[in-house]
Amino acid sequence: MDKLDIRILSALQADGSLTQAQLAEITNSTPSTCLRRVHRLKQAGYLTRCVYLTDPKMLERGVKAFITVVTKDQGRHDFMAFIERIAQEPSINMAYGTTGDVDAIVSGNFTSLEEYREVCERLFDTDPFVERYTTLFAVQALKEKTAIATDELERRIVVKKNLKRRK
Repeated sequence: MDKLDIRILSALQADGSLTQAQLAEITNSTPSTCLRRVHRLKQAGYLTRCVYLTDPKMLERGVKAFITVVTKDQGRHDFMAFIERIAQEPSINMAYGTTGDVDAIVSGNFTSLEEYREVCERLFDTDPFVERYTTLFAVQALKEKTAIATDELERRIVVKKNLKRRK
């Protein structure tokens, strides 16, 4: 991992549709070098997939909800069944197990409050594993960023370089 790899990661996180020529121009490299580096970054697991982000409103899914879920302390089988139901629900786009006062946070994009209510009835109200849930509706996107910061990788490269100079 070096500075060019980090520039490639940053550029592809901003726009995964870049051609190798465009990527080379942005990163001050050559297309063949970028192609090799991208392949290596994929193989190493830094790049996991390439997707286009869609506008939820254009897809008629403008109701954004964040749902916190508290579960009853039951067995692993119940938890796995809960996860499977969440995974199968098309309107749910993210779900995380958490620490703290809630056991999971689920986010979804819904066509309407009515659809949201139907999904909650199906996923939470009828599930004996779910003790309670609370919903927060997004009214304004203050920040929506899909890119993961690369600053820690940059810091490690500088530290390694400084250590090599001292030797």
